[in-house]
Amino acid sequence: MVTAKKKKKVTVREVLNGRFFESEWFRRNRILMFMIFLMLLTNITVRYKSEKVIREVTALEDSLIELRSKSISIAADVVRLGRNSVIMDRVKKSGLDLETSKEPPRKIYVDKE
Repeated sequence: MVTAKKKKKVTVREVLNGRFFESEWFRRNRILMFMIFLMLLTNITVRYKSEKVIREVTALEDSLIELRSKSISIAADVVRLGRNSVIMDRVKKSGLDLETSKEPPRKIYVDKE
């Protein structure tokens, strides 16, 4: 004689009052439920950490854009200050008695002994 098993539906009331956790089905599958719980917990943790990293990356990209523009403006100032005409004006304003050389530069050769 074959006995048919009744399929009992789980109600919300059974889950809330704890009878679901005493059922035979839950006892058989408790390791699976535990693994699913750990996977969900890991997923939530990874999501929060990745959102934190994304926020940090966005903040660093914004500061990188600001630093690039600052670097470009400083480089332009350095190029401007390196021009001969600007250097001559600054020498005249400072009152130094310097003049530009009329002779081209020459190489100096030293004998090795």
